[in-house]
Amino acid sequence: MGSSIETLQPQLLAMNFAFPAVATIAVLLRIYIRVWTRTFAVDDWLICLAGTLYWAETATAYKVIKYNWMGYHVKNIPYPNPQATLAWKYSYATEILYNPILAVVKFSILFFLLRLTGQKLGVKRAIWIIMALNTIVMITTLFLTVFRCVPIASHWAPTDYPDAKCLNFANFVTGTACASIFTDALVLILPTWIVYNLRMAQKQKLILIAILSLGLVGIIAGVVRIVLLDIYDRKLAAGKLADYNYNVYFSLSTIEISLVIIAACGPSFKPLVSKILPKFFSSRDRNGPQYSYNRGTSGRMYDLDNLSRGRRTQNEGNHILVETRNDERDSTGTVDPKAGIMLTTETEVKWQEDDVQQPSNRGSSTDSLVRPRK
Repeated sequence: MGSSIETLQPQLLAMNFAFPAVATIAVLLRIYIRVWTRTFAVDDWLICLAGTLYWAETATAYKVIKYNWMGYHVKNIPYPNPQATLAWKYSYATEILYNPILAVVKFSILFFLLRLTGQKLGVKRAIWIIMALNTIVMITTLFLTVFRCVPIASHWAPTDYPDAKCLNFANFVTGTACASIFTDALVLILPTWIVYNLRMAQKQKLILIAILSLGLVGIIAGVVRIVLLDIYDRKLAAGKLADYNYNVYFSLSTIEISLVIIAACGPSFKPLVSKILPKFFSSRDRNGPQYSYNRGTSGRMYDLDNLSRGRRTQNEGNHILVETRNDERDSTGTVDPKAGIMLTTETEVKWQEDDVQQPSNRGSSTDSLVRPRK
């Protein structure tokens, strides 16, 4: 067709590749920082898997845009479209890849939060429960996507199977997306729960919650996608969209995935951000509680329990910390003289065997999220 024909396809192609490129930069930057700070673990492997699946989805989406004449006015699309079967095959592949990418990103976030929780048994149990729920949602949506139409071949050759049984497409898209957003919301609640009971400056607590809650960006993008696509799909099914291809709605999914991946990588950027804005993460309480890590089965664990209120006895490998305190204070944080005598005893014992090399703690504690690197 001539270049004078009005089309939105160049914009669609640009978004189809620009957003994955930005997400890839975020993933590569995360990998660099985690290798640099020697904290690379299972959550980083998972985000790499999500990024790989994202590029596979980008490749199939490109074929859909080209073969299905996305962005063109209906009057300018050849009829019958000689590449329609290929277009629907690639569309089917794109649908299959979409939900697993989001599920893998959530697994990455959950494994990261699992490292943050230290010995908080209640939070750890909640994380494992959400992981199980995320697995159920992922498998269920994948099954429904694969078998949305029976026989499967009717996805790309509907005229050959006039008796095919298919789920309502608008209900299917909205239902699976809502299930995904529900698990997103559960994941988003966890950071507030984890940080709520920590002994740290209010400013640092808010910063930490904000860093760990970047997934809100993905939830907002998901909600926008659901609303716009639901309106579009229902109008299309009702025959109220004569010029159904002339829009950029097809790129809503790639925008959402990109924002979700970038948000999941956000907490790992703190070591670099603190170099640029060191005062933003600084704390006036230089003698306050410090963070520590231990090495678990899934990599280094960011130990937040050392900041919890109350009495604790911990034995983490070669690090024993015993703290007993009576925190009867008034609303201003000062000691209530009527509460009696406050006794605070803190003993820390460390030792290192000559033949054991202690790992570096650079970037491997919650310090790496709320305090500047020294």
